[in-house]
Amino acid sequence: MRGGKRLAPKPSSAGRRNPLLRKALRLVGLFVIGAIALQAVFFGLLIVGQLVPDKPIVDALAIAVNNKTYGPAGIPDRMGGTADTFTECVVVGTGLGSVDMNPVQRAAFMPRIANCESGSGQILTLAEGKDLPPDQVAGYYKYWAGYTILTRPVLAFFGLGSLRIVSGALLLGTAIGAVWMLGSRTRKLAAAALLLPLALASNLMSTPSTSFSQALSISAIFAGIIICSWAASKSLAWALAGVGVSAGLFCYVDLLTTPAIPWVFSTAVVAAVTFTKTLKVKETAIAGIAAAVMWPVAFGFTWVSRWVIAALFLGVRTTVDFITSNVEFRTGGSHTGVTLGFGNPTNANWAYWTSHMPTATFVLVVCLIVVVLAIVVAWLRAGWRRALTGLMLSASGIFVFVWYEAVSNHSQIHAFFTYRGIPAALGILVFSFLLVAGLPRKLPRATVENAVPSGSGEASAAPVAQTTEDPRAESSLEMAT
Repeated sequence: MRGGKRLAPKPSSAGRRNPLLRKALRLVGLFVIGAIALQAVFFGLLIVGQLVPDKPIVDALAIAVNNKTYGPAGIPDRMGGTADTFTECVVVGTGLGSVDMNPVQRAAFMPRIANCESGSGQILTLAEGKDLPPDQVAGYYKYWAGYTILTRPVLAFFGLGSLRIVSGALLLGTAIGAVWMLGSRTRKLAAAALLLPLALASNLMSTPSTSFSQALSISAIFAGIIICSWAASKSLAWALAGVGVSAGLFCYVDLLTTPAIPWVFSTAVVAAVTFTKTLKVKETAIAGIAAAVMWPVAFGFTWVSRWVIAALFLGVRTTVDFITSNVEFRTGGSHTGVTLGFGNPTNANWAYWTSHMPTATFVLVVCLIVVVLAIVVAWLRAGWRRALTGLMLSASGIFVFVWYEAVSNHSQIHAFFTYRGIPAALGILVFSFLLVAGLPRKLPRATVENAVPSGSGEASAAPVAQTTEDPRAESSLEMAT
């Protein structure tokens, strides 16, 4: 006691940590609950897709076979590369071939007829009202096959040509939405630059007409940019939730085409939006690292959930054996044209990109020139530390090459579409340096005083004063362009 007053005991270090621990546990709990709920929604949508009868789908595909618009595999995309028509045939045949299962069982097993070469004959057999032998119908439960919620009704009502039109509309709409949403929260010019190398130095624009399944996967990638941009502008907690949803959505729609692209895009977007809000390197680094970790966790959780659901219906041993054999093959299995060893997958994709895409070298040179100019502008406007910040914002691009090496077999066999990771990483590089060049040296005072901590998720009660300087205002560099 001092002066007749009792001093309050100081809180222990454990006491100070408990609120943080409780908050962390609460966030983890919310993530698990939300992730489980999302898987339930995903499976419910699969069931809805299986409610569409097979007969009109088969009739539409029989017309495509007779008109020679179904397959064949490996046709030129007329942009310098090869179209993934093989996967397109697989996608339209997913859900067909099984007549002795109810919609729930079909959603779990996900029956699938063969690819282009054998699939055309199977389609004509089904169109005649005949059943396929059981050994000609495979289970496709190693993937979610979430595209069936779109492909089956569109095929049934409108046919294969209309499905290609729908995929093109989704690709265009999500691309515009991604640039608009990201640009409204960072810089419009930088946001456009994120996607331009992918559009101008790959066969992206050919996918709706030659391999619409790829167009659907890329649309999911662009939708992920929209989700992450919006969520990251709220708080770090919202950003991680957005990354989790975008990763789950891609896993749901995709067939293991280019997971590295949405991974690096989501990470770069969260970091860029955070830096635009705060201009703080530490908060940006925390947000970027958290997003980089969250994406593969959510992606893996979604994929494993699919296998768990399959195991409930098909048995644990059958599911585990099937999945294990596929994982071992994709990571290091032998195949014609596959050379095991560090660096070979990256070299294969680089060689394909530079030798098959006629615009690759030109786009690469232009992008590097833009990056150099952006570094100079950032240095002059805000100092050398700001210029170096672009390296941090673009660091996620390295995950493209990490993915190539991790799934060596897949990256070499499918280099004709996995190469898109290279122009995607190039887009992140240009986006990052254009962003740091266009942001002001400091945030306006009103913005700083009313800033929301990145992890709080709560808005300030104090009104934000009007200011003539906005960190997202058009920069001199952007207006000149």
